[in-house]
Amino acid sequence: MNNYIFSRITLSVTVFVSVLVSTGVWAQDSEFIPFLTNGKLVSHWIVEKKVAPQYPTKALRRHIEGCVVVGYKIESDGTTSNHRTIVTIGSPNFNKSAIQAAKQFSYKPSEQNPEREVVFTTNLFTFEINRTRKSNKRKAKKLRDVCTSAADKAFESTSSG
Repeated sequence: MNNYIFSRITLSVTVFVSVLVSTGVWAQDSEFIPFLTNGKLVSHWIVEKKVAPQYPTKALRRHIEGCVVVGYKIESDGTTSNHRTIVTIGSPNFNKSAIQAAKQFSYKPSEQNPEREVVFTTNLFTFEINRTRKSNKRKAKKLRDVCTSAADKAFESTSSG
């Protein structure tokens, strides 16, 4: 990928995330659901089960790498729902795989969350092919940096947005 593509990705992520990240999300039934970043999520919900996504065969055959940030609601029973792709870098085939993995996540409430408050949060999924040559390792690091930057924007603290 060249610098132009990375610049376009960063701009798209910034614009989309600035719209998404606020103090919460309005559900379809007009219920306000708090948005919790990774740091704040731990005080409400503890990961019980996380599943790695399947690498899409088409993307693997073409040596396409990337990442996806998926947003979802953690329900009062610890299951996830309302899955949405927030950021995609690489192949759009990654979206379906990442969402299928997120649908299998489960959480248990922390001691600070006896009411089992429903929240909206995000998760970063990376799709990388193992690297052996030095030049390929540099490309992999660049990809990880772009994905991490995109995730950081999606995980921004609601107080600074």
